[in-house]
Amino acid sequence: MSSRIRSCVECPKCHTRYLIGSSPYPNGSYIVTHPPAAADLLRLYCACDNSLSSHAFKLCELKMYSVSDWAVRRGYGSPEEIVLVQAATTKAS
Repeated sequence: MSSRIRSCVECPKCHTRYLIGSSPYPNGSYIVTHPPAAADLLRLYCACDNSLSSHAFKLCELKMYSVSDWAVRRGYGSPEEIVLVQAATTKAS
């Protein structure tokens, strides 16, 4: 299975990882931008635990992940499907 390198954000509660630019997501989660005063600030509303918990993050805080084709199609995935690039290179060493 091939993979792609993409910017993602992780829900700190359920650890689902979301690809930036794929919002809204099929599971009901979505990302919104804040007003122009904080243009670099975004908020992830994750549908974990049947509620919309939110997590604010800055664009500069995004990390690069190796994303499986299946996760790319969905726009989100588990830590097993979307692996932090630094973690992937560390394991290979």
